[in-house]
Amino acid sequence: MTKWRQLSCNLITVAVCALLCASNAHATGVPIGGFSPQVGIALTNEYKDDLDTNAAYSNAPGGLLLGQGGTAHYDVALMDTGAALSLLTAQSHIDFNMNGAYSGNPDGYQGTSTLTVGGANGSFDATIDDPVGLYAGGLQGVTGTSPLTINNSVLRGQTNTSLATMPAEAGLPNVLGLPFVSQYATYIRNELPQIQQINGRTVRSPAIEFNPIGGSNQGIARRAFVTLNPGASFAQPPFWFYDLANPDLLNKPYENPSIPTVIQGGLFLTTNLGHNGTNINNNQMLFDTGADVTVLSEQIAYSQLGLDPAHPDFTVAVSGAGGTAEGLPGYFLDSFTIQASGGGGNLTLTNVPIVVLDVLSPVDGTNTLPGIVGMNAMAGRNVVINPKAGTVAAGIYISDPVTTSKDWTATAASGTWSTNGNWSGSTTPNSLGITNVRHVSGGNQVAELAASTTVWEVNVSGSAANQLMTLNVQNGVRLTTFSGINVESNGILQLSGGTLDAQFVEVSGGTLRGSGLITTGSGSIPGQVESRGGTVSPGNGIGTLSIEGRFANAANSTLAIELGGLAAGTQYDQLLVDGQAALSGTLNVSLLGFTPFAGDTFTILTADSLSGQFTNLLLPANYTWAVNYGATNVVLSVTGPGIIGDFNGDNKVDNADYVVWRKTDGSALRYLNWRSHYGTGSGSGSGTNVAASVPEPASILLIVLAACFLATCRRGRLN
Repeated sequence: MTKWRQLSCNLITVAVCALLCASNAHATGVPIGGFSPQVGIALTNEYKDDLDTNAAYSNAPGGLLLGQGGTAHYDVALMDTGAALSLLTAQSHIDFNMNGAYSGNPDGYQGTSTLTVGGANGSFDATIDDPVGLYAGGLQGVTGTSPLTINNSVLRGQTNTSLATMPAEAGLPNVLGLPFVSQYATYIRNELPQIQQINGRTVRSPAIEFNPIGGSNQGIARRAFVTLNPGASFAQPPFWFYDLANPDLLNKPYENPSIPTVIQGGLFLTTNLGHNGTNINNNQMLFDTGADVTVLSEQIAYSQLGLDPAHPDFTVAVSGAGGTAEGLPGYFLDSFTIQASGGGGNLTLTNVPIVVLDVLSPVDGTNTLPGIVGMNAMAGRNVVINPKAGTVAAGIYISDPVTTSKDWTATAASGTWSTNGNWSGSTTPNSLGITNVRHVSGGNQVAELAASTTVWEVNVSGSAANQLMTLNVQNGVRLTTFSGINVESNGILQLSGGTLDAQFVEVSGGTLRGSGLITTGSGSIPGQVESRGGTVSPGNGIGTLSIEGRFANAANSTLAIELGGLAAGTQYDQLLVDGQAALSGTLNVSLLGFTPFAGDTFTILTADSLSGQFTNLLLPANYTWAVNYGATNVVLSVTGPGIIGDFNGDNKVDNADYVVWRKTDGSALRYLNWRSHYGTGSGSGSGTNVAASVPEPASILLIVLAACFLATCRRGRLN
């Protein structure tokens, strides 16, 4: 018993690296963050009631589909070949009614044993559930989105499978692990990108098919050599292990397994790495569909390749089992090769972004992986994962890119996106189009997006400071991408009341500005707006920019804020982040026809959580400013010169300041400032606050009006 429990703890390593700061340094190269293959899942009551613990292949659901109130529940899961088990979130556990009473099983499928699941950034304890039938199918089989429903004919699975349930704080999506994927020839079809609104969130994934193992390479000639480490692990089906301490073991062996359905080891690819004349060949790296970023260990990166730990090319935040790691160093390798045969041989990529992070190996749970081949290396390609030989050889089959480039060709100062003649090939981009909105000729140019559209990727750039290229997303228009949006040097992406719906938005040298909504990520996997060498400017003039997902302002980037009054969003700019915000770089504040006074405050940024601070402040001259960083906001305030409430500049706060307030402002904030400081300043004796004697605004207004009336009457008598 002790042996099996220790084995399960050591082997189960979930290498899920959902890149929070997914970005793309060079639009024509390999992105830092790739795609996240996601599938729909369902559970049934199909399990064995004897001592056979092996999972069994199933071509279609044959039992009762689990869910609350007798209604079948379907959910979305990340397909993760780096996970040695399959996992449910705490909410999905409830939605599948795992602890509910079912006919023939009044105790339900909730277990009591636990195990520690380790991953990229730490570990958590998960509860091991009783075995069920686990089925999955690509999102192309979705028949309804709210709630999610799936055509059962596309579902493939395995019965007698024990999953584990994560605690709510784990922060991961549902995971369909290697025990499932190892039993199929899994076809990832980036040629059929799926972008769907499921339960109110955009989910982006290639179409995915689960075909008989060893059956077909789908016409893809390039086969990457795959090592099954350890080699015998796929010869037998994955299994769970019963609890030897169960007093009713012979009658109910399925109650409270001691380990969930697992498979030992992982899929490893042979790679060659090259940087600055140093080459490392025949490097074994874990192939992990749950990682959208490629990872190297510290030993490989620093000791062997000679990368400088003090001067990374970029930094990122990576989330995984155990939480989020901030500020991880990233680099661009000169070359990254996956050894392969057929179809052009090796797959060699250049200028490839990698992240340095030590991750435990799923082979032994003790040693560090040399690295992880993430989905950014497979961006825009079809992939077949065939871990066991049959009609075709075992391997990872990788196609050439299935995307196409579409270039803006209009020479006019302004043109519309929907005009075919403004694009190369005289057709507008489609969902496979890597869309390059780049300056063509003459002075500044603008591409107007007046109708909602979906493309693979968007890249915006100009030629020079006087040859800017602007992509303007008009009011009510939605620009959706399967991958990301890159705003590069001299490029401007402007929201004029529109919406960006992307895996990520990268501002590298260009400007993101305007008012509207930016929603990022895929389902429960967050995305990010990252400014790296660029400028983010809410409003075009005054406005509000809202972000769903993470926001990061890097060291060489600028957040530009304009102040034109005291009302947020209508008189001064606001950035609203529904997620985490990481701050560095420059805060540049300017006044827009507005004179601030001491005591004025401006909540310029809000977020679910906040880390870091601006390292450079460019604030309007002739004033004293304070920047206050709260747990969820950044508040800019004027602390001088002058006295709070002194609106006429005579160094005292009295009724004369109230008159100025009424004539020039009328804001509640400044009235409160005046009221609370009434009587202070020169000529006020001790300077004590006498606000208790200050009339309310309505009363003072009546006094002023009465004085005007008496003055008029007196003039009448004299005449």
